[in-house]
Amino acid sequence: MGTEVYSLVLIEWEDSTQPIAKWMYLSDFECANAIKCASVGWLIHDGKEVKALAPNMGDLGFEDSAQASGIIRIPSRCICRITHLKEVK
Repeated sequence: MGTEVYSLVLIEWEDSTQPIAKWMYLSDFECANAIKCASVGWLIHDGKEVKALAPNMGDLGFEDSAQASGIIRIPSRCICRITHLKEVK
């Protein structure tokens, strides 16, 4: 199993902002916009509800021991665009 089994993609998506940890008066609350994000990696899961990207792959020459780290799961409903990238050999 190598990276050729998986598509190399750029996913543009939206995420929420960080929670506000401190106490505040609701009258002082200002709602922030969604955060625009971009992630690049091999699409290792292309499900209807969620996509999973692996930016780091290892042991690719061995099907039973192929590994990935830094995997990110992105809800499909948050995805704005997926661009398939061409790998340079």
